[in-house]
Amino acid sequence: MAASIYLANALLDHVLRGVTYTAPSRVYVSLHTADPAGTGANEVSLAAWPDYVRMDPADAAAVASGFDAAASKATENAKEMAFPAMDGVGPLTITHFAIWDAATSGNCLIEDDLTVEKILYNTDELLIRVGELDVSIT
Repeated sequence: MAASIYLANALLDHVLRGVTYTAPSRVYVSLHTADPAGTGANEVSLAAWPDYVRMDPADAAAVASGFDAAASKATENAKEMAFPAMDGVGPLTITHFAIWDAATSGNCLIEDDLTVEKILYNTDELLIRVGELDVSIT
């Protein structure tokens, strides 16, 4: 798990320089076809998957309900996330995920690779079950 360049700089400035960092009011999970490279690059495109959207892990409930309370420098998703059915021409290989502070655009906060790449074909659905999205800081 890696903090994005944006989040790493914001946290360093917050902790070491007293610069205020405001936590996002919501976070969103994105899917990527290659390494996000610290910036959120390589997010699935609407050309490849027209109905793709970033998912709100809290499912519109209180933002804190999307992930368990952190313990031992780690947390995991507390709710299931079901991405829309893949409606592109496919196949589409998903290799990474990221967490953002906005449903579109915004700042990438955290990124990591999937333990196992997911290959999606037309009409396939990608489901992240409770506890499958592990987020940790090392």
